[in-house]
Amino acid sequence: MDQNNYEKILRNWGVDPRPEKLSAKLQGSPERTCFRIALAGSDGESWVLEEIEQNTYSRKKCIAATMENLEISGLACIHPYRRNSLGQFVTHCGGRLYMLRPHVAGEPLNRKKWLKEPGRSAAMADFLIQLRKATDKQPRNEEEKPFALREFIQQRMVRFAKHRADLFAGLAPVSHVMATSFFPVLNTLPTVLCHGDFHPLNVVWGDQTIESVIDWEFCGLKPEAYDAALLVGCIGFDNPDGLITEFTIGFIDRLRESGIFQADTWEAFFDLVIAIRFCWLSEWMRLHDESSRDLEMLYMNLLTTQKRYILDKWGF
Repeated sequence: MDQNNYEKILRNWGVDPRPEKLSAKLQGSPERTCFRIALAGSDGESWVLEEIEQNTYSRKKCIAATMENLEISGLACIHPYRRNSLGQFVTHCGGRLYMLRPHVAGEPLNRKKWLKEPGRSAAMADFLIQLRKATDKQPRNEEEKPFALREFIQQRMVRFAKHRADLFAGLAPVSHVMATSFFPVLNTLPTVLCHGDFHPLNVVWGDQTIESVIDWEFCGLKPEAYDAALLVGCIGFDNPDGLITEFTIGFIDRLRESGIFQADTWEAFFDLVIAIRFCWLSEWMRLHDESSRDLEMLYMNLLTTQKRYILDKWGF
C-alpha cells in the first residue's frame, strides 16, 4: 500500500500521516487481522492501522465498544480503537474494512527471565484487580451468553473418542477430574467480563510495568477467575517449576488479598487452570503443532496428578 492510500484511509479519522512508516515491531497475534502497520501522524501520535476480514465485522465492533467502555470506566493500560469522523469503529474504504488504534511502544519480554521478575507478577495482578473494578461499573448485557467451557471440553473429548483414540486415552485422567470435580460446580461460579487471553505476550511492557494490554479478541463473559487461571496455566507451561515460585504465589496472594473473587471461585481455581488448557490444546491442533500438542497433554496430566502438592505450596 502506498502513501497516498494511507492518507486516504487515515483521513477518515482526521489523521495526517508523516511520510515515513514506523519500523516498530507490533506485538500481539498478526493473524487477528488481514494486514496491520504502525504509522506516525504529523502531530507526533503513533497509530496502528488494521485491515479486518468482512466476517469479523460484527465481532470487531463489539470488541471495540467493550474496550472503549472499560476506558471510560477508568481502566488504565487500555488503548481502545478510535471512532472515525462518523462515530464508527470500522471504516469502509475501497471495498475493504479498517480500524485504527493507538500504537504503544514497549520493551521486549525476555522469555527466559520474566518468571524471575516479581514486578511483572504484581503488575499483572493489579491489572486484573482494576479490570474487575471497571467491569463492575459496566451494565450487564443479559442477552450475552457466557463462554460454554464445559461444552467446549466435552465436544473435544467426543471428537477425540471418534477420531483420535490416542488423545482420548491420554486425556482420560484429566477428563475424569473435569467430570467429577469441576463440571458440577462450574455453572455456579460467578461470570464477569474477562480479557480472555491474558498472558505476558499480550502485554506491552515497560520496565516490569504494564504500558498496555492488547489482543482483546477473546473478551467476554467467563468465570470470574478465568484470566488469572489462564495466566497461571501459561506460567506452568513455560516452566512447571514456575507454579511454585515466588512469582506465581505472589500473584495468587495479591489477588486473594484483593477480595475480587468469591470463596467458591478459589475452591475451583486449580481445576479452572486445567480446564483452560483444553483451549490451548485445541489451538496447537489447529496450528498442526504436534510438539506443543504432545507437551500440552503431558502438562495437563502433570497438573492433574500434582494438584494437591501445588495447592499445598499455594497455601490452599
